[in-house]
Amino acid sequence: MRDLPADLCVLTGDYHFHLHGASEEAYPVMERIVGSIRARHGIVGVLGNHDGRETAPELEKLGVRMLVNCAHEIRRGGDSLWALGLDDPHYYGCDDLAGTLSDVPGDAFKVLLVHTPELVQEAAARGVDLYLCGHTHGGQVRVPGMKPRLVNTRLGVELHHGPWRYHGMKGYTSAGVGCSVAPVRFFCPPEITLIELVRMGSAPVMAE
Repeated sequence: MRDLPADLCVLTGDYHFHLHGASEEAYPVMERIVGSIRARHGIVGVLGNHDGRETAPELEKLGVRMLVNCAHEIRRGGDSLWALGLDDPHYYGCDDLAGTLSDVPGDAFKVLLVHTPELVQEAAARGVDLYLCGHTHGGQVRVPGMKPRLVNTRLGVELHHGPWRYHGMKGYTSAGVGCSVAPVRFFCPPEITLIELVRMGSAPVMAE
């Protein structure tokens, strides 16, 4: 990642391998990862269903701006976009998109960071432009010729991995860089995704 410069790095949760228990083992690994990131406007992140609330201040110490139901404006010259970060809606159910949007201008370009793709309907209805998430790990174990079964969402597999579109909103579900629960990937390699926003008319959009 040291040779992959970016304007902004986003982390969408599940820093801890196990679903329960202490998270201390995750912090040295995250310190190594964060130390390799080169992003002009820094690193922002949200919590996943594997991450207790105590994870947020520990990642803040490493230089990650944690967005827990709050918004962060990123400016360049006279232009800006807003990064919106929600608490985990899958396991903890503490997400508050309406409250997070309360201080965001209605015509702003809105990038939503949320652990799971399960809020697509609400996000699209509230005018989110770009939805970035993880949680599914891309299925993690995939059998060629069959749809992945281990996506762990209430939406089925349509939004489980890669770029997608829901009504007028674009999104990307990352397979992530690690594993969850089982230390194995099969036909589902880890990934770091570089997304480029390009201006088309009056607002930026995600390059296909």
